[in-house]
Amino acid sequence: MSESKGLPATGDTQHEGCMMDPDTETTAAQLLKPTTLAALRAVAEFTGSFLICFAVYAVCSWGRIPAGTSALEAATTWALAFLAAGSIFGKFCGAHFNPAVTFAAMFTAQIGWIQGLSYILAQFLGAIAAGGVVVSLLPLTTENDGRAWLTVAVNGFDKGSPSADMLGKFHLSFNVTLAIVAELIASLIVVAVAITSLRDDGRPKRGHVWRSAMAYGVAVMITYPVTGAGLNPARSTGIALFAHGTGLEADPISQLPIFIVCPLMAGAVVGLVVILCHMVLDGARAKLDTAPESSIDMPAALVGGADAPQESVHTEAGDEGADAHDTKTDESRSEDQNSAAEPAGGAMAAESGDSSQEQHDAQVGGDQS
Repeated sequence: MSESKGLPATGDTQHEGCMMDPDTETTAAQLLKPTTLAALRAVAEFTGSFLICFAVYAVCSWGRIPAGTSALEAATTWALAFLAAGSIFGKFCGAHFNPAVTFAAMFTAQIGWIQGLSYILAQFLGAIAAGGVVVSLLPLTTENDGRAWLTVAVNGFDKGSPSADMLGKFHLSFNVTLAIVAELIASLIVVAVAITSLRDDGRPKRGHVWRSAMAYGVAVMITYPVTGAGLNPARSTGIALFAHGTGLEADPISQLPIFIVCPLMAGAVVGLVVILCHMVLDGARAKLDTAPESSIDMPAALVGGADAPQESVHTEAGDEGADAHDTKTDESRSEDQNSAAEPAGGAMAAESGDSSQEQHDAQVGGDQS
């Protein structure tokens, strides 16, 4: 029975003593119909976004009751939640779980635009579902309108910042400029790590989930004291919808555009940089394919490997050095021969002069006789 091209054989994946490359192995998901696969991937993004946002909302609401929520605890929650969701769904959908990451992947053609839009919709729906579940579980009373629970769970700046109460004692606040800069830089870290750890076809590379989880941990440490760590438009939207009208110092809906625009802007910047890098590399490859090898002035490691080009370069340099050495040797030998010929020529001239003088004297003597 013949096997389809590119599909792994059943049973062991060993062939001639070598393990198959997992990066080229066809997964079972790739055998599904495109529409079915796209729908399942969207469901995976929905579920993963729900799990991550539920964990973040829970820790920042009822989880802060014992001793509050520190930046370290928030960063750990983000990282572990993404690690858990990515471990479950990463190989299946790429583990975006963030509209900014999907937006950048759409720019770099790592995911199609239709599939990308379905991802973004699923991510927002997952975050909204998580926000609704968390708020519905909070023990609210007529005296408690939610400010005790949702102040840190929402994203905001100035009076909406998690540090507003502490800074207010000194008549200070985190303004919108600081919020934009912090969110933009932190989102660049998250999106850049995610995009560079995805393959050209959108599949995750090895370590994609770990790298992204660590990036989220660093980004949350940067932004949590300022804004409560947005980084993800879906995460910011999901809880803001249910915190609206609960009597918070700052209305989360009015400040929400900052936490949607900044991550998406970071995604656009990362996508543009990746495209420019690909253009430069494609131009270099085209130059290698069309121009003669001898006319390309490039490092040896870029010509075609790490060892062979270096040997070629060293060989050419050695040949040139040998030719120069031979030329210098021939010149030295010529100079030595000329130096040796000069005394010999002088001696012969002297002997010729003496002989001519003797012949002249003999002739004069004969005339006198």
